[in-house]
Amino acid sequence: MRISKIIMLCVIIPGLVLGAMSCETLKSLTGPKATLDVIPAEIFLSPALIKKPVAFKGTGFEPKEMISVEMVLPPGLKMKGINEGEDVGIAVATADEKGNFDAVMKPTATLNWFFQVGWTPLLRPNFKEAKPIPPGVYTINATGLFSDRVATSTLKIVPPPKKKK
Repeated sequence: MRISKIIMLCVIIPGLVLGAMSCETLKSLTGPKATLDVIPAEIFLSPALIKKPVAFKGTGFEPKEMISVEMVLPPGLKMKGINEGEDVGIAVATADEKGNFDAVMKPTATLNWFFQVGWTPLLRPNFKEAKPIPPGVYTINATGLFSDRVATSTLKIVPPPKKKK
């Protein structure tokens, strides 16, 4: 009798735990699809990005969930302070009660990651040391830190327009 109780506990409890985990996995797979818009979707690097920064709009996340917006660095692109294969955090937000969020790049993120400026001892950007990232199409991911939902979009960086003579 005692052995049968032990066997039942060894079979039933793990089954309940796995069943609950399966429900959570199914819930995350069948939940709303997360979306991400990058605004504008195409830019050229100019000081105007400080006053009118790149913005992000997302949907389909958990209510009140913290969102991390990251730029995926292409292979071979080196950035000071970032290890190869790491993504660069460019914005954060908190989803509203409907799971939607809005975020913008802060000036320091724009200066550090798009322009790759140096910094003076007085913490002013040093544009003489700037190494702007090259034009190209960059993948942008928004990740929900509780749900692990990921929405993906792109940001195209184009060369600046030619100056008129």
